[in-house]
Amino acid sequence: MDLQRINVKLFVDAPDPVRVDALLPVFARWREDTANPAEWVDLADYAHVPRGPGVMIIGRQGNLALDLADPGPGILYANKKALAGSVSERVLDTFRRALALTRALLEEPGFPSGIVPRPAAWELVFNDRVHAPNTDATHAVLGPDVDAALDRLFGAGCAAVREPDAHRRYGFIIHGDGVDSLDQIAARV
Repeated sequence: MDLQRINVKLFVDAPDPVRVDALLPVFARWREDTANPAEWVDLADYAHVPRGPGVMIIGRQGNLALDLADPGPGILYANKKALAGSVSERVLDTFRRALALTRALLEEPGFPSGIVPRPAAWELVFNDRVHAPNTDATHAVLGPDVDAALDRLFGAGCAAVREPDAHRRYGFIIHGDGVDSLDQIAARV
């Protein structure tokens, strides 16, 4: 199964309303970096969409957004290509990419104040309804690899709750009990 479109979202605590426009100059500068492996090509401002994608930088390999959509605000990395190996390895590689970009974004002087990452709270979504529909059959095949990746990232205290609605994408809300920092997760990837 050639799963490439895997999304991970780090939930954040944020003021209401969240001001995402401060990231436009940051993403505009990032887009000029032709050496970045994400191969940035564009940026989009969806701040006018209530509970929508916020502001996003679009790349050939993946997109990064300060996403305001349900189930809550967060920094979303949407991988598009260049994953290899087992499902577990692909999930780990997606987290590795997401963590690298998230940490770079958080270090930006223009990152909006008041937005605080919650390192123990994530969402993992397989954005591929053809190869990974949200069914029990899919879960029987992919679930063990997902569990292995999440155990490595978050330890034995990880709780991953599968999306129950079959009309939504196959995915999980993750809570890593005892995870206090992004560095802690990055060291496990």
